[in-house]
Amino acid sequence: MSSPFPDPDWLEEAIKKYKRKLSHVRLTKLIRRIEATTQLNASVAQGRLCFFDEKMSTLLNEQGVYSDFHPSYMAYARELDRTQKELTWMVDLIREHQILRDRWERRGLNPTILDLIDNMVIIHKSP
Repeated sequence: MSSPFPDPDWLEEAIKKYKRKLSHVRLTKLIRRIEATTQLNASVAQGRLCFFDEKMSTLLNEQGVYSDFHPSYMAYARELDRTQKELTWMVDLIREHQILRDRWERRGLNPTILDLIDNMVIIHKSP
């Protein structure tokens, strides 16, 4: 079934260009070129995350936090860590920290434990 409107002049060339971009031969070369770097970056990120989790787990165990609550505290710590790496301005860091603290305290987490996590995770301190 044809369209009631004529195809634009550029459509046929655009389709050819699109198919060339998605050619498996071309994509295979691109993927192989970035594969080693991507795997290296992924392994470094995984190592950092594992080290971070071990530090948090050790802190929680030292404080006698039941293992049932570990995922909640870990989620808070990871989210706080993510914001510390992504946000630039101190006002944004402070506001985001307040939002996270409020959210996780309302879920019943111990503010004292959250303070210990803050001391370990927060790298940008206000003067």
